[in-house]
Amino acid sequence: MTRYMTAGAAALATSLTLGTAALADTSPDLRGAWTGTYTKVSPSRTATGDAPRFHDGEWLLDIQKQQENLFWGPSMWRPNADADWRVYDATGTISLDGSGTIGLVESSADPEIGVNALVDAKYQDGKIYADFRSLRRGTAYSVVLERQVN
Repeated sequence: MTRYMTAGAAALATSLTLGTAALADTSPDLRGAWTGTYTKVSPSRTATGDAPRFHDGEWLLDIQKQQENLFWGPSMWRPNADADWRVYDATGTISLDGSGTIGLVESSADPEIGVNALVDAKYQDGKIYADFRSLRRGTAYSVVLERQVN
């Protein structure tokens, strides 16, 4: 009986391992630079009165490393082409269910800032559809990121 249980456990472990590997193989290769423009909304501040603030901006997500469904790269944004990029680190995961769902955390090396934002996204039709939510300033926006070709 023990021999059958051991063989059954080994078979189960093998099929779970192969199943996880098969799911990881379905993760799209996201390495490269992704950019998009957006209009964001930020909460009101003392200097601007009660009205929320709307501003345009540009986001560049440069995914430099990917291992199976996990990725890392600089996340940069700026209000216009003349402004300097503000640079953070982005770490993300692509869901193993094959849906293209992406979860991303944007953080700073500066411990005073720490985690800057959470991003829910989806990879679909060769684009990344992302919903950005700042944890520090209350800024929110949606953007479509397209891969840049050199």
